[in-house]
Amino acid sequence: MKKITFSIILLLAVSISAVSQRKYDEIVTTENAVQDLVQNEITGVVVFKEGGTIKGLDPETKKIVWTLTKDDFGTTSAGDILTDPDFGKIFKEKSDLTSVPGSPYVEAYINSKYLIINTDSGKVVYNSSKESFWVTQSDFIPETDEYLLTLKKDGDMAIALLDMKTGELKWNTTVDKAKSLFSFSFKESANTNIATVHGSVIYYLLYGKLYSFDRNSGKLNWKGEEDYSKFFLTQNDKNIVVVNNAGTFSTKQYLNVLNTETGKSIWKESIKTKRVVYLEDWGTKILVAHYSGFNFYDLTSGEKIWKKDARGDGLKRVIPIDQDFLYVAENEMMLINKDGEKLWKKFIEISDDKEDPIYYLGKVGEKVMYLTGTYGNMVDYKSGIKLWKRNINFDKNRPVLPAYDEATNSYVVYNDEKLYKFDPSISDKPEPFAKVNIKKEKELNSIEQFPWGVVLSGPVEVMGVNVDGTIKYHHTYTQPGEGTRRLIKSAAIAGSIGMGIGSAVSDIKGAELTMTYRDSSGKMRSTVIKKEDKTNQDQAKAYAAGSAALGMVAAKFNSRFNAMKQNRDFSYIFAKADTGEKVLVKVSKADGVEVDKIIFNNNKPVYEIDPATQNIFYVSDKSIQIFNKK
Repeated sequence: MKKITFSIILLLAVSISAVSQRKYDEIVTTENAVQDLVQNEITGVVVFKEGGTIKGLDPETKKIVWTLTKDDFGTTSAGDILTDPDFGKIFKEKSDLTSVPGSPYVEAYINSKYLIINTDSGKVVYNSSKESFWVTQSDFIPETDEYLLTLKKDGDMAIALLDMKTGELKWNTTVDKAKSLFSFSFKESANTNIATVHGSVIYYLLYGKLYSFDRNSGKLNWKGEEDYSKFFLTQNDKNIVVVNNAGTFSTKQYLNVLNTETGKSIWKESIKTKRVVYLEDWGTKILVAHYSGFNFYDLTSGEKIWKKDARGDGLKRVIPIDQDFLYVAENEMMLINKDGEKLWKKFIEISDDKEDPIYYLGKVGEKVMYLTGTYGNMVDYKSGIKLWKRNINFDKNRPVLPAYDEATNSYVVYNDEKLYKFDPSISDKPEPFAKVNIKKEKELNSIEQFPWGVVLSGPVEVMGVNVDGTIKYHHTYTQPGEGTRRLIKSAAIAGSIGMGIGSAVSDIKGAELTMTYRDSSGKMRSTVIKKEDKTNQDQAKAYAAGSAALGMVAAKFNSRFNAMKQNRDFSYIFAKADTGEKVLVKVSKADGVEVDKIIFNNNKPVYEIDPATQNIFYVSDKSIQIFNKK
């Protein structure tokens, strides 16, 4: 499953003087030190572990609404997993508590047991202590309110389906020997283990092995004959496109098509090609883009459709536009039609260096705009002619940050202490509308547009710039200690959507392989959105889908989400005050005013900022300090 989080801008302060520091409004005291704390996105319940108990705290009443003890956890287990030479290390590295995005559940590891807790009720929906196996991996399926569990049972590996409504296993099917788990590193497996529910069938790619299960009975329909790293169902429901690596250190990959009934290849042999970067399913054929070019392949036979590949060494990205394809090879781009014919006379150079990142590339009106590590310009879509006589030359050693303004269909771009307005209607290279003095420029990581201007921010400073180019405010900060990076985990969902909507950065190095779908004429049926392009709207849809599938009260969920998405107005800053105290500062992005300041007593704070209420829950030894919204 894909984790869904809200980005927060974390700023670490130098000098703070606007608001007097304050202490907590309420406190929950505990018998033992609090070891971990998380907040569930759906219910809002704050879950914490202290000693041998796990408790749930209502974010609005600030009261403990449920408590789980050893009586709830049970005492029977499959043995001490921490002594197992293969799995002990894995479990030692797991967090005590993990909130499952898009669900009301929290997973807990306590006393070598694996638990799934419904945070709304405090019910232990699943408890591994009653089983004779260990759960090594779990995958939540929001569409059906079920879990796929990967199990180690004696020397075998098994897959089980857990019904969250009853807390019972629907089935438990042995698939392989446990030793096969270690053909992959566990870090790599986190990116390759994928489950897909399709009607009455579950497809599961686990540590390189692809399995097909009957969802109702758990019967293993088939196991793939080879190892794979990715798989995609075709729109005809009869085939699966699979990709696998040619070797551990090889830059080549194999691509094939399987029959969904048997799991066997329908092509005589796999396509061996350079690294696959993009796939499209056109019903009767598949577009395969690899590192050196791309072509269509007949779905049934695997034969090439175009006589020659659309060439381009170092191919990085293919962007479908209507029925055309805009693609980037090394540091140049070209537009071709659905027949592979070039629509421009020559390639357009978009950067000095083939390794330069691409921050934006796409169609804006009847123009193509590009922003890279070195250049920015507009190109006429039909002719491929540059519309500005000169590129904007960016300093590639300094950050390039773009932000899209939907109202004006334009971008604001920052580089080298300058701000530019990229408007598709202008006829020549724009001059910067603002010059700013950023103290720690290389650390800037976000730009946001507001009706009044632009906010630039990074880990050590924040600046507001008016639309006329004047500076509205500028704060610089310092961090209490190097260990403060730890707070990213706790504050990740604190509600600022600045880096989600405010920044359009989508460096090609961070892209992941997906497959889009069209009909045989090339009309797009649906689009698979890359993870780095997701906005709050996508997150809202995902949450809503999970909420509906789980039978949750829509009003409860919607009220929380509507409140959460308003928090774009603030930055939360972990800072060092003039007095030397460690404080969390809440800064208004509209005017730069520090509206709140909270004293923390360590360099590695564990805390949650409730996105809906903006209340803060902070772990302080044997207590949870609660700071109400200010």
